[in-house]
Amino acid sequence: MDFAKLSAYISLSLPLIFIVGLLIVLSQNPWFSFTDNALSDMGSIRNPVNYYFNGFLMIFAVLGFIAAIGTLRSGLSYLMPLAMVLLFLVGVFPEEYAPHAPAAILFYVLALTDIAIVGIKLGRNGISAGYIWSALAVFTFALMLYLVNARIFKGLAIPELVGAFTILAWFVYIGLLQLRCS
Repeated sequence: MDFAKLSAYISLSLPLIFIVGLLIVLSQNPWFSFTDNALSDMGSIRNPVNYYFNGFLMIFAVLGFIAAIGTLRSGLSYLMPLAMVLLFLVGVFPEEYAPHAPAAILFYVLALTDIAIVGIKLGRNGISAGYIWSALAVFTFALMLYLVNARIFKGLAIPELVGAFTILAWFVYIGLLQLRCS
């Protein structure tokens, strides 16, 4: 199997990997609340089972990086590989360490910006769904900012998951495009 197909299949599998991994992490953290916590609270140095979250995040980021390099090679990504490096750093540095917050924020900024840029590129190349993806990326970012600033929830998990679901859906879309073009 060539690298392009491998990265496409990884792209398609990322949502399932994310859901299964998150369920495993949640099973080890019954105290966690989607409305009261940030996802990274499960990776805190104060959490005796933080290695579940941090390890999952690093493994997921490595798989996401492989998928992102495949999309970069096929011209369907510019910033996603760097976004995945930043996601890996979120797992390396628990929330109590200075690099954590900038890495987490930049992960979302770069990933959603990449979706917007590539969506415009696809739209200009005749794939009208690209424009929809661009609009969705901008809407997702705005919604995340709104949810954080409006303080509807005490924690950040829901805004984080809003961004994650858009990014995961994009990986599926891009994986399907890669397979169709190969």
